[in-house]
Amino acid sequence: MADVKHTKPCHPGIDSGLLKALFEQAQNYRDSVKLYRVEQYPSHESPAMAQRLIGLLWPQLRECLPWQIATEDMVTATIQLPDQGHVTVFHPSGAIAGLKRSRPGLNPIEHDERKVDRKPLIARAEQLAHSIAEHYVSDGESLRFESSWEWKGRGALIASKQKPSVETTPVALFEVLGAFRRYIGELPVLGRASIHVGIGPAATLVRWGVDWRKVHHETAIETAVIDPEDGARRVLDGLWWRRPERPFTLDDFEVTGFQLGYVSFSRRRSQFMMQPAWVASLEPRNGTSMGHVVAVPAAPRAFEPMGRSAMTPGTL
Repeated sequence: MADVKHTKPCHPGIDSGLLKALFEQAQNYRDSVKLYRVEQYPSHESPAMAQRLIGLLWPQLRECLPWQIATEDMVTATIQLPDQGHVTVFHPSGAIAGLKRSRPGLNPIEHDERKVDRKPLIARAEQLAHSIAEHYVSDGESLRFESSWEWKGRGALIASKQKPSVETTPVALFEVLGAFRRYIGELPVLGRASIHVGIGPAATLVRWGVDWRKVHHETAIETAVIDPEDGARRVLDGLWWRRPERPFTLDDFEVTGFQLGYVSFSRRRSQFMMQPAWVASLEPRNGTSMGHVVAVPAAPRAFEPMGRSAMTPGTL
């Protein structure tokens, strides 16, 4: 990050404290980055990739390939699988998401989550994630583990109306989900997890998804990047339109992240350029607001509209 020793004057819609908290957390800053054109796929190519991944990830279904598309519209196509499973293809982005639970898979991994060793489950998720990535990754790209999530649950028994005491069971663990992030060079592709894999009982694959827009590396061009302070200003300018009567301050938000990366749009939206963005993560304080993930162009000008500059978490 650049060493910023003072801030420029703020207009009334920007709080200097929140501005400073943002740019002081800036990560990945560099003066310039490459800009890539996103490859556009024929409508039949993503369903064909989905079929290949079904055979790879659920080998017990290979004999039944190719599966027929059960429903389709302008945005999605759905392949129906056994055990109420399905694989959905998103035409605008080429993203694919699969879910399949066998009857044993409806049971928990362990009735008491405290007894579970997560390491083998994460290792299994990572192995499968890299198997998926082999169909997408190209020169100069990599896949890295980012975080893990867990699906848990517990039961409760109310003794009687006369004695409303509640007995609860231990917390059961149903699924461990690994999230993996794509990197182009040393910059992350921000938005949804590039690949996610959910592991259930007996280390079985429960769900998976890939959001990976291929880019043309051979036609990349260089673009300048605005410095972290100017990026933070753009973020707060975008937030100001959400509440113009008074600026958001550190009383409203805690800054949990501010980084430079490439931005990938939602699965239901087409994208033509993989361009750099400053992306801020803001968690609410004191219940005075909702959390936001805000993405703004990091180049002096946007090469493709990013849409709404202020978004709730998960909508990128």
